[in-house]
Amino acid sequence: LVQDLTAQIQQATQDREEKSELKAKTLQAKADAEGDLKDTTDTRDADQQYLDDLTATCEQKASDFESRQQLRAEEIEAINKAIEIISSGAVAGNAEKHLPILVQQGGSALVSLRASLQTGVQAQVAQFLARRGRELQSRVLSVLAERASSDPFVKVKKMIKDLLVRLMEEANEEAEQKGWCDTELSTNEQTRKEKTDTVEILHAEIDQLQASIAKLTED
Repeated sequence: LVQDLTAQIQQATQDREEKSELKAKTLQAKADAEGDLKDTTDTRDADQQYLDDLTATCEQKASDFESRQQLRAEEIEAINKAIEIISSGAVAGNAEKHLPILVQQGGSALVSLRASLQTGVQAQVAQFLARRGRELQSRVLSVLAERASSDPFVKVKKMIKDLLVRLMEEANEEAEQKGWCDTELSTNEQTRKEKTDTVEILHAEIDQLQASIAKLTED
């Protein structure tokens, strides 16, 4: 009988120690889960704040992008038209028409005609760019028109072609920035969803651990 009683006491003591150890582990698991929950919630809230700022910035960029792209396209169209005017067959045609007479008169007359034709084309280009600059309210075209009316013809041609390249590069850069915004918004949304799911799982885990602790305390 004594041996049975001793065995029962030992078993009860062992059960109590195991239960105490299980409770301690459960409490630690609950504390860990609460820590993870706080970290995840804080990160998700920071992501939400970043999203709010990003959305405001990207919405403004999107609005600016559309208006700038429209203006850029019309500026590029105007510059291409200016290049057409410069490269038009009118200059070559006039030169060929007068060529027999100019050959008889000498090289100086040919040079004079070429200069006169270039001046006329340059003036036409300047007027066209100035008009389109006013219509589009484009400072780029207005400044180019001023330069086209005063700078040497060769310099004007190079300047117009260089500007065309720059405008196209800027349009591509802005398109890349818009693409970055779209990607970043999509990535942020997916990340926040994953963290929200994690928060819900951690809440459920904490509730389950709390119930286990309560049961162990009762027992």
